[in-house]
Amino acid sequence: MFTILIPTHNEENRILETLEALFYYLEKHYKKREYEVLIIDDGSDRTEQEAKIFAREGHPIRLHHFNKRLGKGAALMRGFGLARGKNIITYDADGAIPPKEIPSMLDALKNYDLVIGSRKLKTSDIYGRIPLRRRLASLSFNAFVNLLFGLNIKDTQCGFKGIRRMATHRLVPMMKLKGFEWDVELLVKAKKRGLKIREIGIEWHHKKEGKVKVGDTLKMLHGMLKLKAEIMGIK
Repeated sequence: MFTILIPTHNEENRILETLEALFYYLEKHYKKREYEVLIIDDGSDRTEQEAKIFAREGHPIRLHHFNKRLGKGAALMRGFGLARGKNIITYDADGAIPPKEIPSMLDALKNYDLVIGSRKLKTSDIYGRIPLRRRLASLSFNAFVNLLFGLNIKDTQCGFKGIRRMATHRLVPMMKLKGFEWDVELLVKAKKRGLKIREIGIEWHHKKEGKVKVGDTLKMLHGMLKLKAEIMGIK
């Protein structure tokens, strides 16, 4: 069994569309006992209710709602602890990555502990016009991260990642960051643990709405400096 893990925060306007596309694919290509969809919701809108309505139509969804804002990283770590699958695939609620990318992720997880979906490889297919400011911010952040940690990963922040559940047992106790900067910490500590990591090209469709704000970016940069200090043993 594998787990599709979806963290949600105020996604009432698009969660149904994402779930419909996801289950249309899963039900067509896998038996129900082969997968589960797990939603970790910490929003204050109707995302939880919309997902429950969809589940009542006969779709197997496990949903855990938290009244307190967890942050992306903390939500995913809660999901790692609740997942039943041998492999876990993190999946953004906006549906930017089509479900047809799931088999490639599962195939890569046969040989790697952690697999990173990437929008920046030659094999990646990008659809939609990404604003210049967002492209520059992404390039700058990844350059900064690779300079600090030597990860050699072109796209640390893509929400489509695969990880073996056994690997989460080794990594989660080491994790400290809870927001959008969590992705980098996961990679840094996976590398430190000697886990096998691979980056694979994916198809990605640009969505206009975004969750990362200016304040989040500053927190991410601050988190990176804290992480670097931790790695270097600086108190």
